[in-house]
Amino acid sequence: MRTRPLGNTGLSASVLGFGCSAIMGRTGRSESLRALSTAWAAGITFYDTARSYGYGESEALLGEFLRTRRDRAIISTKFGILARRQPLWKQAAKPLVRALLGAMPSARSAVRKHVSGEFMQDQFTVAVLEQSLNESLRKLKTDYVDLLFLHDAPENALQQEELFFALEKLVTAGKVRVAGISAEPGVIIAALRQKPRPLMAAQFPCSLFDLSARWAGEAIVSCGWAGVANHPFGGVGGAEKCRPLLTEFAATAPTELREKLSNLSGPALSDVILNLVLGTPGIHVVTPAMMNPKHIRANVDAVLRSRLTAAELDLIREAFSPRLSPA
Repeated sequence: MRTRPLGNTGLSASVLGFGCSAIMGRTGRSESLRALSTAWAAGITFYDTARSYGYGESEALLGEFLRTRRDRAIISTKFGILARRQPLWKQAAKPLVRALLGAMPSARSAVRKHVSGEFMQDQFTVAVLEQSLNESLRKLKTDYVDLLFLHDAPENALQQEELFFALEKLVTAGKVRVAGISAEPGVIIAALRQKPRPLMAAQFPCSLFDLSARWAGEAIVSCGWAGVANHPFGGVGGAEKCRPLLTEFAATAPTELREKLSNLSGPALSDVILNLVLGTPGIHVVTPAMMNPKHIRANVDAVLRSRLTAAELDLIREAFSPRLSPA
């Protein structure tokens, strides 16, 4: 697996990371462990989780898996979104819900709408920071995290000096190696302008549907921050929406590129999307949620053996970027 330095943070990791949002949420224990094992065997060293993922249990399973591998792994987690405590009957119902989603994918939107009410967002206080980090360290079975992000932070979170002072103390104490902000591209751009200490990393969505993150790329590079892209396929169901867009683009593309885009099956689509994101300035790691070993292997192969040239990826990037502006 290819690795690269994460800006000027002193950290290095595989360019393909493992997004842990589905662990102990959409997928259960055995399926999650199988996916983690496949990713690790393929050389993936970057694992992105959060206090809220899997109703607070994603970190625990990741910590269990990485316990004997901790010194070779980069763990990224987040604070600021809290999972509400679930009654026992809801916990017991999780396997049934997972089975339902497997049998009826159309039910996912209804389940996601219900699940959104299970979380408390915008929890950016010193008390939440300290409590959340301590719980993350306990669940992850470690005494430090490599990256800690404010989770889905609004722009006004950047004004909380007391919070950033407390975060800087945690970095100085060694409990957090690098602090960062996870947010929409507009908030990331504001953070790069203000550069509140101790922030040195940014996580944001970057996909065919939203390449606005490229406008932050030069600033990320010049500041020496680490750039982590999530949701590269555009979220749940996004892959199916990518295919017609790329097919439409291919109709007027140069002959060689048109031929490469003629069959956008799983591996070919991964080749386009993952390398499109990784070729964006300022992005060092991309973290798709990939729980199927077949998808993991396809993504790894796409990153290691892309059929697309840098010039071809630039053509695709330019074709979709005009939909957006750097405002």
